[in-house]
Amino acid sequence: NLAQTRHKCAEASSTGLSQSTVFEENRSKFDALVHQWWDPEGEFSALARMNALRVPLIRDGLLQTRRSAEPPSPTSRTKPLLGLKILDVGCGGGLLSEPLARLGATVTGIDPTPGSIEVARAHADRDPEIKNNITYKAVEISALLEHGVKYDAVVASEVVEHVQNYSNFVKSCVELTEDGGSLFFTTINRTVPSFLIAKIAAEYVFRIVDRKS
Repeated sequence: NLAQTRHKCAEASSTGLSQSTVFEENRSKFDALVHQWWDPEGEFSALARMNALRVPLIRDGLLQTRRSAEPPSPTSRTKPLLGLKILDVGCGGGLLSEPLARLGATVTGIDPTPGSIEVARAHADRDPEIKNNITYKAVEISALLEHGVKYDAVVASEVVEHVQNYSNFVKSCVELTEDGGSLFFTTINRTVPSFLIAKIAAEYVFRIVDRKS
């Protein structure tokens, strides 16, 4: 459970949470690609297609917890995540933040690349259904710890493979999650096809991701 995870994270990390968890080379490379976030043929098109798996995973996981706590409401079919605060860590251009907001959640998306945040804000502003449900911030996760805000769910999807201090990163995610809340981490599978597509292609062929990550 979350309490046990907090305890394990505290034991695993003896360094300060203010330490950056971001590879600087990754930051600059993503900054150069910000114009491609919503391009259906661009570098992030595969990430967008993963929403078909990621969004139901998060939605169903949260609903499973919520059903035991609250009775269904008239809006639960169209806005099943209404009333929930979700933090999308490493949100990029908002590919995952937007569908979560359409399900009713109040979403905060953070990313250390200012250009990505500008793209995310501009794209969300075009949609009146969600533009008031999403707040984007160009910060690292450690910056949020200073404000004492906690979330019903923290999502780090396809992010952990880009951080340089795993224990600090995970500990920060845990600290930002409400007691009884949910944590979602998704990352590359440890299979040969995943290695060839995600690592070899991304790091050596297209050079999108730093080889040290």
